[in-house]
Amino acid sequence: MIFFTFFLSLFISLNPSPDFNCDGDRLTAVIRNNLNGDFAITNDLENIDKGAFIVLNWRDTSLMLPVSFKVGDISFTDKKWLWSYQDQKNGLRINNPRFAQLLPNGKIQEFSCQAILEKDKDRVS
Repeated sequence: MIFFTFFLSLFISLNPSPDFNCDGDRLTAVIRNNLNGDFAITNDLENIDKGAFIVLNWRDTSLMLPVSFKVGDISFTDKKWLWSYQDQKNGLRINNPRFAQLLPNGKIQEFSCQAILEKDKDRVS
């Protein structure tokens, strides 16, 4: 049974969509590994290295957020913006990651994001 579970895990990867609908507007997310300076694109959340960052393009905003080193999280933050696929409180959220901004007054503004799946891409502009 252990062998079967291990074998099955080789074929399962965490590949989120690169396209999201966030508060009614399209957001694109590209993860790049940069540990070796190669800026290689990765689509597998289990393959993120220590030099990784995510590039988010949304509305008139372009963000490049470094990977967070918080144990158990799969997130990217510059301490002002946060993009998170997994955290201790909510678990894994591949299709609805947390997207938030720390405002100058100290409050956190949350944006609702849903993955645009391959079958739905033609319906969303």
